Amino acid sequence: MRSAVNKAHSAIAALKSVLDALGPKIRTALSYAVAAAVLWIVAQGINPPLIAQSLRRADGPLFVSVCAASFAFWFVGETLLFSRLFSYFHQRTSFSEMLVPNAAQYFLQVVNVAVGSSALLFFLNRRKGVPWLAGGATLLLQAMVDFQVLALMALLGLAVAGHARFHGAVYYLAGMLAAMWLMMWFWLRGQPQWWLTRLIYDGPLFRSFREARLSHYLRLFMLRAPIFVCQGFVFFGEMRAFAIHVPLATVMADTPLILLATSLPVTPVGLGSEQLMMLWCFRPFASVADLLTVSLAISATAVLFRCALGIGSVRAFIRQVIAQDSAAPAAGSKRTSALVPDAP
Repeated sequence: MRSAVNKAHSAIAALKSVLDALGPKIRTALSYAVAAAVLWIVAQGINPPLIAQSLRRADGPLFVSVCAASFAFWFVGETLLFSRLFSYFHQRTSFSEMLVPNAAQYFLQVVNVAVGSSALLFFLNRRKGVPWLAGGATLLLQAMVDFQVLALMALLGLAVAGHARFHGAVYYLAGMLAAMWLMMWFWLRGQPQWWLTRLIYDGPLFRSFREARLSHYLRLFMLRAPIFVCQGFVFFGEMRAFAIHVPLATVMADTPLILLATSLPVTPVGLGSEQLMMLWCFRPFASVADLLTVSLAISATAVLFRCALGIGSVRAFIRQVIAQDSAAPAAGSKRTSALVPDAP
């Protein structure tokens, strides 16, 4: 059994070394190439005049207002969410302290979702002394909460809208929820008896999972749920600005699928995947040209807002870290210890 675990660790390490060998520029180019390929497939057979016609018909002020309000709500909501998340499992982190790292994350997500998350891991490591992998495990815990929010939203949407996008959707969603709850039960029940599961449970990387209580999960759930629910109303308003009339219940039911696709670290800011999912979900209500136009407009405004937020945020983030290092003469020794997993 230990040999199987060692083989799995070796495979993960080998995959990581291959990705590291590609370099950040090549990985970024690949992510944009994937996005371009998806967009090329989606746009097959669409005449450019149809896209121009959709743009002329759109209510620009309404669209920009909805996008701006959505971006502000997401940024403020996630800043509060991450400040609470890190305070629960590491060191106390205030809302104001989290503003610059989260702004840097939003800007770096233009490159890739995974690259954006590295800003938060860098913040945890340099400002809070949290090992890189332990910080990643904390973000993984939040991802587990996010999946539960999306699954419950999708099930509720199916019940209200009365339709499913694919056969067996209810069973897949219920199975995903059951898997998440089984994982929560594993960590909430305490130290297991079997040596292999105890080896996982006692691992220094999973301290956040060991310390998490049901109250933590509920608080994180209540912080994340309004952000995701709000996005359903945002999609509804954005499509209305382009004269696309989709029932609100349908939009709310399909929002979790779109959010799940765009959150995958495959393309930058969900470019390509968002267009594909919006066409798949809302094709019965509008033409391909109209849906492609509104989805491209959503992605374009997201990139513009993130770049505008990123002007100065990354530089301020770097200055913040340099100031932290200069204020701590013993930072060298602390930083060395931060790279080693903490004791269980």
